[in-house]
Amino acid sequence: MNKKILVLATGWHFSSQFYTQMTKQKIPKDWEIDYFCVAHRPPEHKDTISEKKHIREQEGDTFLTQLDKMMYEYPITTEQIELCGWNYMLEPNTIGDMEVFNQWAETYDYRDYDFILITHDDNLILSDELFTDIVENNIKVHKPLPETKRGHIFETEEVSIEEDWYFIDNGYNQNIPKAFEPRGSFSIYKKELIDMLPNNRFDMYQDGGKGIVTRVGETKSVGHEGISAWNTHAGTFREFLYDGGLVEKTRYFSLTKRVSKYCVEGERGFIHNSKADGQTYINDLQRKMTELKWL
Repeated sequence: MNKKILVLATGWHFSSQFYTQMTKQKIPKDWEIDYFCVAHRPPEHKDTISEKKHIREQEGDTFLTQLDKMMYEYPITTEQIELCGWNYMLEPNTIGDMEVFNQWAETYDYRDYDFILITHDDNLILSDELFTDIVENNIKVHKPLPETKRGHIFETEEVSIEEDWYFIDNGYNQNIPKAFEPRGSFSIYKKELIDMLPNNRFDMYQDGGKGIVTRVGETKSVGHEGISAWNTHAGTFREFLYDGGLVEKTRYFSLTKRVSKYCVEGERGFIHNSKADGQTYINDLQRKMTELKWL
């Protein structure tokens, strides 16, 4: 029997580049990949389309808005998403991030899969080698060293991905005060880690003193502050990793926040929204895109 990979995308921003390119990932030998879009509003909704219209029509692009134009080249439809190989589900807009796993798991069994990628759909996909690199190509990744802990900062070392891991995040930058804070934007979880979660679900209902924010029935995007309480859940999962002694089982694809060989993470729908590291982030992003021959 083949081993299996699950990809769960949060359906909200509906980048046409994301949905068409993500399912073009090379499939490792003797493996299968299942793709699910767990949507919280339809791609055809007028709010979905209007929020990206200005990017498609904008002139005088900057480097970052050029990337946004790549992501939102055209308004993709549910039918087109399904033709690309995605199973489409429309669920209530509750908490965000890893909540899509909890919603998916009401119908399906995670134990059928060896590992799970949970991803936002405002990510620019840069490579088709994500899964072959993990399974077949013995790539190097970055491992935080528990003995170097200072607050939420760890030094890292480069190790083979064949060394045992439970969780892989996209990019790490130890110059950020909360460097070790899983983002949930493009993250991979082994089945064994899900086994360890209470009730095999992510805890998305701690309020962090800000109250629990649900947006059931809402179809308009909000800015950073509108759903800042959702950041609490990254801290909840971080504490789970601390408490379980799983820092040494954590890996990062790159040492640049939000950017790796595999994707550039959007922020609230856009790459140009990113507040990570200012000009340093832009320089790192340009360097990576040049290295990958995207520029």
